[in-house]
Amino acid sequence: MVAAGAAAGEGRAGVGSRVRGWAACGVLAKRYADVDAIDVSVPMIELARRKRPRDNVRYRAADLLEMTGPYDFVLSAATLHHVPDLGAALRHIRSLVAPGGRAVLIDTVSRRPATPRWWLYCGSVRKLAQNVVGRGPATAWEIFRLSTGDWLEHRAGDRYLSREGFERAYGAVFPEARFQPVGRAQGMVWDAPAQE
Repeated sequence: MVAAGAAAGEGRAGVGSRVRGWAACGVLAKRYADVDAIDVSVPMIELARRKRPRDNVRYRAADLLEMTGPYDFVLSAATLHHVPDLGAALRHIRSLVAPGGRAVLIDTVSRRPATPRWWLYCGSVRKLAQNVVGRGPATAWEIFRLSTGDWLEHRAGDRYLSREGFERAYGAVFPEARFQPVGRAQGMVWDAPAQE
């Protein structure tokens, strides 16, 4: 997840979620003085530090629930289907947003709540064949090995909401949120009320 601060050049921002989130770090780093980027995966954090180094971006291996705000901007992309308690995660994200701040949450949606393990494994085998041709045997085997071990177990545990379920669950925590389909995902934008 990524979280960011006040107006251009000031404040804090926060980002999370692998490749999409790391690309967002660069954009947010130009607009905010401080950007916090988290992921539970130490290798992903190390990769992000190497690929997207910025002086004002702090990459941390941490759980979403360990983040403390407030942030003027919070972004999560393709992350929340991994969390064991979506309601708790959404309530915590809401607590991270400063008065007058914004949360943008995007996640994969599906009519099917989970992808069967056999389907994921077959997809990895198919990609192995493609990668042998496109990337060479050594790289193809490394990708296959990484995609079928712990990562396969992780993906088999993912739980998806339908578009309607997404709007119900997220809307219950973020009243007045705006929802938008984003390809195979659903997006939500919520502006926190300004402090009175």
